[in-house]
Amino acid sequence: MTKNHPDISCHCRRGQDGHCFLREQPCPVDARPLSRTCGKHKVKVCKITGDRKICAKMANLGVMPGTEMDLLCRRHGRQCMIKVNGSTLSLDAATADNIFVTSVE
Repeated sequence: MTKNHPDISCHCRRGQDGHCFLREQPCPVDARPLSRTCGKHKVKVCKITGDRKICAKMANLGVMPGTEMDLLCRRHGRQCMIKVNGSTLSLDAATADNIFVTSVE
């Protein structure tokens, strides 16, 4: 079963990389990969990069541009735990590298 999100789409870049991205609007200058975000605080997703599989996986988990989530812990580039939509998720470093976030105050 696939969730439909009409306001968010996965666009493929043309060229050899074959990557896609989910983006609501241009990311602020202070946006950084989730894997490089420190501390336990609330963050907001501004874009998701990577291949179609990563984009689809994150969309099905509810991690999309505009989503606010709690960063629970980060272990120096290893696994990252987040709380989103009432669920706690553990993301590997490769996946967390593709999620760009900004801090929410």
